[in-house]
Amino acid sequence: MTTIELYGHINQAGKLEVDLPDGLPEGDVKVIMEVSTETGTDGEIPWEQRPWTEQEIQKALTFHPAQSAAEIIAALDDTSGWWEQQGITDSVAWLEELRRKEEAERRQW
Repeated sequence: MTTIELYGHINQAGKLEVDLPDGLPEGDVKVIMEVSTETGTDGEIPWEQRPWTEQEIQKALTFHPAQSAAEIIAALDDTSGWWEQQGITDSVAWLEELRRKEEAERRQW
């Protein structure tokens, strides 16, 4: 017996969705499932672990140029705490440090 590890998704209808590789022979298979037990306090899967919907993917891949500096600032403010999660409390100081490191690397050449 050959073992092939595949990843799938159980949809809302309770059906397992999985993409099978080409060339598999017809026949019976044994399916062993590892189900994530990491859920939120309300029993739902945390947002970070949920698969993206087609609508979310399309929105993420659609480019909309900013119309003003205010729109850019609003988009930067709406980072869901990303800057803080990275330990960045002062963006200007962080950028200056990044530029200093890049300049030091260029001088080594």
